[in-house]
Amino acid sequence: MQRFDEKGMMVFPNPLRKEFTERRKILVVKDCLCPQGHNMVNSRAIFHGYRGMMIGVEKQDGKKGMVALSPIYGEKTRIAIDIDLEPKELVRLFCPICDTPLPVLAKCFCGGELQAAFTSLQCDFSHSLAICNRVDCSNATLRSGGDIITLSSIDTL
Repeated sequence: MQRFDEKGMMVFPNPLRKEFTERRKILVVKDCLCPQGHNMVNSRAIFHGYRGMMIGVEKQDGKKGMVALSPIYGEKTRIAIDIDLEPKELVRLFCPICDTPLPVLAKCFCGGELQAAFTSLQCDFSHSLAICNRVDCSNATLRSGGDIITLSSIDTL
């Protein structure tokens, strides 16, 4: 790796860029549907050139806002919009289009709940993306055909 660029400026490695250039394959969620069939993936937030997922959040005091999530599986980037979220706080996740709550798939190891959005129109838990409703918990699972997709299996897809 070069230490200086053509202008004489020191080059610092970007760990995110390294992650995406070293990995041979990445998995991008292109459709993330609420139980009513609304696609929550849109161009309001762009992550590395891919449209992000916009999910509604409601705090226990009733305040609402949105969170933009990276559609790249394994990248844990989240951006709160129109709401201040506190670490470890539990929130309710819902569709920002129709306000339908996302159904609970399972309990999370942190004590929160994994709420599901669907990757197919059938709204079937075997084709879903589950996200923890605890702020700062990065637990999320992706299911395809009932199998849980792990980061280590992406290179074999």
